[in-house]
Formats: sequence, structure tokens, C-alpha cells
Amino acid sequence: MKKFFLAAVLAVAGFCADLNIAAAANVTYAFDDIKAEFKKLNPDANLNVSLGSSGKLVAQVKNGAPFEVFMAANMDFANGLYKDGFAMNEAAIYAKGKVAMLSVRGFDLSKGLEVLKDPKVKTIIIANPKTAPYGTASIEAFKNAGIYDAIKDKIIEAGSISEALSQTLKAGDVGFIAASSMYSPKMSKYKEGKDFVLLDSKLYTSIDQGIVILKNGEKNELAKKFYDFILGEKGKAIFQKYGYDF
Repeated sequence: MKKFFLAAVLAVAGFCADLNIAAAANVTYAFDDIKAEFKKLNPDANLNVSLGSSGKLVAQVKNGAPFEVFMAANMDFANGLYKDGFAMNEAAIYAKGKVAMLSVRGFDLSKGLEVLKDPKVKTIIIANPKTAPYGTASIEAFKNAGIYDAIKDKIIEAGSISEALSQTLKAGDVGFIAASSMYSPKMSKYKEGKDFVLLDSKLYTSIDQGIVILKNGEKNELAKKFYDFILGEKGKAIFQKYGYDF
């Protein structure tokens, strides 16, 4: 009887497995699909996802947050955790992000970055370049296009790339966001070429996004399964759907 009871307890305990994931805010819109597809392969898995700017998530990991997998917006943040002893492996690239320029105020985006010099453009929203790689890429693009000095006083920094999107839709004249957000069904009313355009990728360093298994996930088999899924064909197909490169 005792053996039967113990077996039942173990069966229940193993029935549902949790995985705590820290992920860069730019993958927000892809995560519903990621969860759904991963669940098909691992029906008992429960993915707990915390989304935010990569820099802030790194700080949380170093302060003891119980994350087991980290999906960063660039390789530096992910590899930094490995070098500092918080991750099990060097970062692997799971996708390459793109920057989009968005405006819902009727500005002619076909002019490219030159539109930012228009006196009617009062506010330019970007993610904080200190903590969000998409913000860093935006500043780099402005400088490479030779317009940074002319527009720098118009720039407003949002806390994360998702906040940059929100602020652009609510109040900003022009915003620089993760292109992935524009491929969400929720954003279907905004049209490429009219409401948003992709920034020339030659203007900024490739946004290679890195994934690592953190030390907290060392003994969680689900961490390795999720890691392999993200780097596998099913994971790539989802990211491709949301406008990422490889």
C-alpha cells in the first residue's frame, strides 16, 4: 500500500513540469506560438515567461531571479552571463532581429530616415540603448545615416522595446521598434510601406539574439528540451513568421 501511495505521489509530481524563462521584449508577439507548439511536444510543460529589456533581465538573474533559460536580444547580454558564471553554455543565435520605423501620424516614411528632420516631427521614440539592443541599433543607424546631431534633441527613450511600441502608438510622432511586433495579428491594421517600413539593415550591426541555459536550469530536463526546440526547425519557422532572419 505504501509503495502504491509513493508511486502515485511521484506520478503526480512528475505530471506537470515548470520552466522559468527570461526573454527579451521583442519576442513578445512570437511567444504565444512558441508556447502552443512546444506544448504539442511536451503537453505537461508549463512555461513561465518574464519579458523585458535584456539589460534589466540580466540584472535580475544576477540578483537571484529563478530563471532557467535566457533569450536575450543580443549575444553580449547572453554571453556576459556565461562569462560571469550564471549560464551553462555560450550563447547560440536563435534569430536575427530587424528594426522597423513606425508612425501612425501620417508622416511619409518613404523618405526613410530623412523624414526625422521634418520640423513637424517633434518626438522620436526608441528603446533605452543602455539596456535594449534595438535602441542601440536605432542610435547606430541615425549616426551612420548622418542625421543624429540634427535629431538628437527629439529622441525619447522608452524602458524597453515593447514600451517603445506602446509610446509610439499612443503619442510619438515616429518610433523605432522591433519589426517582429508588426507581424502580430493584433497589428494587422498597420500596413508596411504606409505605417511602417523596415530600416536598412546595413545601417546597424546585425542584431544576433542569443539563448543560454542558466545555472538554475542545469537539472531541469525541460530547459534543454526548450533550448533545442528554439534552435530547431519548429522554432525557426515561428521566428521566420514574425519577420526575423537567420
